[in-house]
Amino acid sequence: HNGVEQAARAARLSTQIGSGLAGVAGLPSLAGSGPLTAGSAGALTLTGAAPSAICALFVSIASTPAPFKCGVLVPVPVAAQLTLVTNGGGGVPLAWGSWPSGLSGASLYFQYAIADGAAVCGTALSNAIQGDVP
Repeated sequence: HNGVEQAARAARLSTQIGSGLAGVAGLPSLAGSGPLTAGSAGALTLTGAAPSAICALFVSIASTPAPFKCGVLVPVPVAAQLTLVTNGGGGVPLAWGSWPSGLSGASLYFQYAIADGAAVCGTALSNAIQGDVP
């Protein structure tokens, strides 16, 4: 039973919320993997974004969607923002080897904003995803 429950929770990291905002390469996609249990490995992977573009990963413990750059930002209020650059293929593989402890019971929300001159208002948005920490 515990293995099934843990697998179900792992799948929750990829619960998609929101539809994003298209850019030069179409609609950027954010996917997650990993159970979010203390000490476990996992990843957030952005694909389909503008290549070699500045981007920001927004993280929140709440979801109060708000207008943002002609789209909708789901992880609001923003608890953390990580500024990165997409690779030449328009992706950001962001992996962790050991998920931190102390977040048990929290729901986390993740979404990327990507600088993209082809997007409405110059910014593309990935879908948002929700992860429930067991």
